[in-house]
Amino acid sequence: MSGATVSLVVAVVGVCGTLASAIFSQQLSQRARLKELEHAESQRLAEREAADNQRKLDQLRDCYIQLNANDRSYRDAMLAYAHALKAGSRGEAEAAEVATARRAQRDSRAEAQMIASDKVLRSEGQVNAQLTAAYGCLKRIERLSDASARVPLLEEVHGLLGGVIQLLSRMRSIMREELGVTDGSPS
Repeated sequence: MSGATVSLVVAVVGVCGTLASAIFSQQLSQRARLKELEHAESQRLAEREAADNQRKLDQLRDCYIQLNANDRSYRDAMLAYAHALKAGSRGEAEAAEVATARRAQRDSRAEAQMIASDKVLRSEGQVNAQLTAAYGCLKRIERLSDASARVPLLEEVHGLLGGVIQLLSRMRSIMREELGVTDGSPS
């Protein structure tokens, strides 16, 4: 092989190598950019999912706060009404407060039924059953004109409302556990 042929082969190989390296570099660059884009997309999706989870947790926390507060307000309003009836008062202001608290409790229960866990709803159902029984007793007391006939029903109301405290405590423990505020399971 002559020197000219060798020079030509070397030149062709050099040109092909230069062209191939440019193509190879471009492909590597595209792969790197594609990986960066994929990483950025997965990071964006993870951030959006985290934001959605935080929004749902905030919504659940707000729901639980309202439910707990309204259950307690309803209980307290009925207790004040029972004390007024026991004292011989007609308790019109207290009765109005019971009606307002009852509506608020019903509304917060309706929201909770859409987003709360079954475990919380079962626990709150027990609270609601006690509150409903106490409300029924208060309505029966309203219809009685004989003060002595009211006494056993008033005692029943006090017993029912006293039992609500333990049920509320259990419900709050379940809520706190679900919200990640505490690790311990409710007693």
